[in-house]
Amino acid sequence: MTVKKVLEKEKLLEELEIMRGLIMMAYPAYHGLGDWEPIRVILENEEKFHEKIDLTDNLYAEESTIWIVGKELQVGKLLSDYFGKNEKQKFIVKVQKRGQGAPVREPMIGEEEHKKMLAFYYKKQEE
Repeated sequence: MTVKKVLEKEKLLEELEIMRGLIMMAYPAYHGLGDWEPIRVILENEEKFHEKIDLTDNLYAEESTIWIVGKELQVGKLLSDYFGKNEKQKFIVKVQKRGQGAPVREPMIGEEEHKKMLAFYYKKQEE
């Protein structure tokens, strides 16, 4: 079933309150959650700079664009217009300020793995 509705701020705030209640049941008074935990920072509404997370980027809808798989989504179009009607797909969504172009792609392998691979192939070449 496809629901073509715009998410309203009131509904989002209602869902945030439900999440706050669930977290409070699991972690009474946030006992056991570190000060740096993203869910704690969001629920306590502490949008200040933190060394582990940064929630200070204000991206407004009028000034932002959404990118999925290197494609910029246009207002008024559905995801099915871009990717078909397969409901089993999983996408990573990135939001950029308008005019900045496509976001930088994440590397397929980590830096440490890359160094190990280079060392392995160098050793193999020497043999």
